[in-house]
Amino acid sequence: MHTITKSIPSLYSSLAGAIYRHHRIVLAGMLILFFAGIIAATGIQFQSSSDQYLDKSTPKGILYDQYNEQFVSDTYILLIQTADPADYSLLQDLLILEEEIKRLEYVTDTNSLADVLITANGGVMPQNPQTNKDVIALLPAELRDTFIPDSQTGLLYVSIKQGISTDVSQAILPNLETLTTEADLPPGTTIDVTGATPYNVELQNDMVMSGVVLIVGALVLMMIVLFVLFSNMRHWYLPLILLTFGLVYTFAMLSLLGVKINNGAIASFPILLGLGIDYAVQFHARFDEERREGVPMERATKDTLKNTGPAVLLAMLATSMGFIAMFISPVPMIRTFAVVSIIGVVCCYLTSLFGFPALAALFGYIPKTGKPTTMMRVMTRYTHLLEGVVARVSSSAIPILIVAVVIAFAGISLDPSIPIDTDTKSMAPADLPAQIALDKVQDVRGSVTPFPLYIRGDDLKSLEAIRWIDAFSTKAVSDHAELTKADSIASLVRKQNGGVMPDNQGTLNAVLASIPDSKKDPYLEGDSEAAISFTTLILTIDEQNELKKQVMADVVWSEPPPHIEVYPTGDFDLYTNLMDMIASSKEAMTNLGFVLIFLFLILAYRKIYAITPVVPIICIVGWNAVAMILINLHYNPISACLGSMTIGVAAEYTILVMERFTEEKEQAGDPADAIRTSVEKIGSAVTVSGLVTAGGFSALMLSVFPIVSSFGLSTVIAVLFSLVGAIVIMPAVLTVMVTTEKWLRKQREIGLPDNSSGDH
Repeated sequence: MHTITKSIPSLYSSLAGAIYRHHRIVLAGMLILFFAGIIAATGIQFQSSSDQYLDKSTPKGILYDQYNEQFVSDTYILLIQTADPADYSLLQDLLILEEEIKRLEYVTDTNSLADVLITANGGVMPQNPQTNKDVIALLPAELRDTFIPDSQTGLLYVSIKQGISTDVSQAILPNLETLTTEADLPPGTTIDVTGATPYNVELQNDMVMSGVVLIVGALVLMMIVLFVLFSNMRHWYLPLILLTFGLVYTFAMLSLLGVKINNGAIASFPILLGLGIDYAVQFHARFDEERREGVPMERATKDTLKNTGPAVLLAMLATSMGFIAMFISPVPMIRTFAVVSIIGVVCCYLTSLFGFPALAALFGYIPKTGKPTTMMRVMTRYTHLLEGVVARVSSSAIPILIVAVVIAFAGISLDPSIPIDTDTKSMAPADLPAQIALDKVQDVRGSVTPFPLYIRGDDLKSLEAIRWIDAFSTKAVSDHAELTKADSIASLVRKQNGGVMPDNQGTLNAVLASIPDSKKDPYLEGDSEAAISFTTLILTIDEQNELKKQVMADVVWSEPPPHIEVYPTGDFDLYTNLMDMIASSKEAMTNLGFVLIFLFLILAYRKIYAITPVVPIICIVGWNAVAMILINLHYNPISACLGSMTIGVAAEYTILVMERFTEEKEQAGDPADAIRTSVEKIGSAVTVSGLVTAGGFSALMLSVFPIVSSFGLSTVIAVLFSLVGAIVIMPAVLTVMVTTEKWLRKQREIGLPDNSSGDH
């Protein structure tokens, strides 16, 4: 027996005895913790979008917050669909609606076509429809298109107080939607609230609700699959009960530890469903096996915990190695995935360790007997099938391993070529109302996400600094067709000075003093901070990333004054930077996962066979990449951790097979028989838990969110490959190992000196 289990079998045996004798107290304690956990879980908080994609303690994160606090003023856009957006009655009603909106906290201003007409008509609204039309006809085309982009669409802009956080801005949305819903408007007129913030809010809310529904659906599917495949066991539903307890404990711990829920946490829940139910299935299957052999209840409890407890513990710790590798990712969302997964597997393991023996004692567990059911016959046949598979694998171990490893290394080498998709549009369903409304707005006025450059310097009000900002922003718009306009303190100075730049510092100072602070604030803060805000066409994330790199290269070539530093920032930089962070850390997470699990196995076992699970794990990771290429799957912010996650899931099944092999080898003595027996006895349980897990994950494939459905498909593939790795590749590796050990032993025996003759 390996190093770890040598020191703890007596502990597990003593624990089993205590649980058996005091099972009612154990279950009462678990129930109390369960209801306390439900209460504690209500304190879970959700993380904002920027916080889950960008670590705010890094220089980029600090810069992002500084820019947002100083310069960002959120804008909500009301998309008005009507027969005539310039209708006189509609414009009168919109003025009333604007007055209501301006009463909302943090709203600083509203602008619509009605406001433009009032300004153009000497400060008063035209008194009749014909005058109204005449004034509109005289407006510059660019200004007119800003508010009535087509014959059936009007736009009303709601400006939010500059510098407030995204969370505060989001809190305005419900009140704004209520006002637009209750507004008295001409028949047939509809208003949708859109813009970057409303889009992100609806996307986040819909994803959370969809995630909850899908997790419930996954539980139902897992229950059905468990009933079908595990119905040969008495009380087949116990793993689901234990899983439910483990999930509640996990939510409670997240709340108590202050872990905020984000997309990474939501993505980790299906993993917890699969691993959590696997732990319970392993305890259940081993206990049923002991009882079928006529072992008394207390003895069966001790044997189950003594043998299965340490084995599942090692598998759980090895699984955690894959999750620990995710901590090197610079993306907070992926680190949250790791934290939630680790907390979850620990909670689920402890729940199964204490809960199953206590429930078995309470029910007086007796295995099913009598006439075999259809499922019992199926599982018996499957066990015989496994025997045949192991025999064939053992006889062709080396060819099987060569083919498996070649395919795996092909996949690993091709993995970097798989695209990474971080485009928000590809994450949302095409028929999401917020997406439809935002698309309509962007179709007529371009992207609602500006490309800002944050400027820091010693004296940004100097003529040299303002001239550089003016020259650079003008040339950037001229050189890059993707940029449609540049707004900055320089553009304000030009406009205020008759379209030309001042030629001396005195004139510049006078112009700056004449510009109202409300207009300067979005572009200049004191003498040391400024911003250029570029308006862009609608671009994909790849196009945005390329544009950002080109513009920053232009900054270097333009030779800004020595005292000026220029940085890309804002949401434009956030999402393009996200793609780079995922690309730079994805491979590193996988490699670190391999290293950590290798070191863990060496330290835990300190024997040569400790490295055997690494081979099927490498195969599974490589096969995943091949499968993604064949079915044209792309990585996204959630599936970027698929490599290290797969290492964790695959380690679970392969280590359980190795543990059972070790146990059978110690009892039988014949390694070849031990391989066959281990797969025969644990193969069914591993297959059941794997198929139950895959069945649950398949629910995610039905999600309307592409980011979730593709992740669901990726995890189903990973789980199925993990089963193949445990049932086919692991026996092949063990066979090669056993054969090598026999050969080395024989060589040592041949090389021993013959001491039967000599001096007497």
